[in-house]
Amino acid sequence: MFILKNYQSPVPGNYFYVQSVGIEHKFKSNPIIEDVAKAVSAFRIANKLPRASLSESLEDVDTFNCAVRRNDERWCRWCEGSFESAHAGHRFVSRSCAGCGMVVKQD
Repeated sequence: MFILKNYQSPVPGNYFYVQSVGIEHKFKSNPIIEDVAKAVSAFRIANKLPRASLSESLEDVDTFNCAVRRNDERWCRWCEGSFESAHAGHRFVSRSCAGCGMVVKQD
């Protein structure tokens, strides 16, 4: 399977996802992949759809974004093992500050 190389540099057009199993829904694009995955997870939980955990949703958003970009090697790479092990080295673009809620860049 192809996965994104990293989450630090948003792909052109940002990350987005189209839910096609069960209830069709297009999620808004966002430069932060974790935010898209959280929206997908919440939607799936609310609608009792499969693959509703955050990790499963993140995997689906990740692989979907490679697929729509035809696995372009500028953003994607082949993953031989599990998504979880390949994902272990990925870091998100930003996080919210626990004290004030502002978005904080992560190195």
